[in-house]
Amino acid sequence: MLKNKENKLKIVFIILLLILAVVFIQIGLLSCNFLPETEKTVVSIQKGIEVEVEIKEGSNLNQIAQLLEEKGIIDNALLFKLFVQQKGKEKNLLPGKFKLLTGSNYEDVLNIITAQPNIAVYKLVIPEGFTVAQIKERILMEIPFIEEFEINNALDVNKYINVYGFLNGVTVTLEGFLFPKTYEITVDYTAKNIIEMMLTQFQFETQTLDFNNLKINSLSIYDIVKIASLIEREAYIPQERELISAVIYNRLKIDMPLQIDATIRYALNKWDGIVTYDDLETDSPYNTYKYKGLPPTPICNPGIESIKAAINPADVDYLYYVVINENTHEHKFSTTLEEHEKAKKQ
Repeated sequence: MLKNKENKLKIVFIILLLILAVVFIQIGLLSCNFLPETEKTVVSIQKGIEVEVEIKEGSNLNQIAQLLEEKGIIDNALLFKLFVQQKGKEKNLLPGKFKLLTGSNYEDVLNIITAQPNIAVYKLVIPEGFTVAQIKERILMEIPFIEEFEINNALDVNKYINVYGFLNGVTVTLEGFLFPKTYEITVDYTAKNIIEMMLTQFQFETQTLDFNNLKINSLSIYDIVKIASLIEREAYIPQERELISAVIYNRLKIDMPLQIDATIRYALNKWDGIVTYDDLETDSPYNTYKYKGLPPTPICNPGIESIKAAINPADVDYLYYVVINENTHEHKFSTTLEEHEKAKKQ
């Protein structure tokens, strides 16, 4: 009798276990049917499509998992969350932009977004016509990890004259060769890396230019860059670059002072306001009213179009130009002093 009762209890216990198993299976199926619509649609997303996902600073695991699910990177935010926690990587999730594939497995996604810190990129915008001093100021303002002593040291021209052939004859400053462009700087850059990047960009931009006419004009590449810097500061209208270039060449040919206001501005570091008669009396080798020929160095860092204009001046005999529209900075070009005086009055 006792054995029969024990057998009956075992049977009842087994039946109860089976009933509970069926109940749990049913609950699981029901929970799948009640998944939010966004979770159902993830299944229909094509796998292997590259998607850029931005994890914002301060995002927690719940927010990250939900974002990944919405983008179709993972199929279930809750399971991914549990997976991350099981791996002990909850505190290793990084902010930043990541390129991930839709339908990825959890391991691959976790490896990517915890692999290493997402390197911050700083945009350094150097406009055409900036001087070395202005570039230095811009670097110190925009790139927080660069110190002034470091950039001063990096601007030493002697560090580069044996590396870049176009610096032949340059002894004082890198003025003219720090190519204007938008650069992307990361935290592993030094000040010297930044300067080298600008010099390399100059080399890249000018490598296809034809400097053959330098022999005819007895001008070096350095002279061409000087002329280009004058054009950059004087020409506001693109179509006038080659005309201003022609005026510079024509004056050089007849040993006539260039009389370019921009050289005075460079000497005085005065880029705003008018050039006064007192300014014109400045005793500086950059004063092209007092001293004939080109200034000792370029007066800014010109863009590629001004360099091209310096190589290819217009075929005209102009010797003068004057601004006739203060808003557009349009110039009137003249061949004789008489025509120039008349244009000034107009």
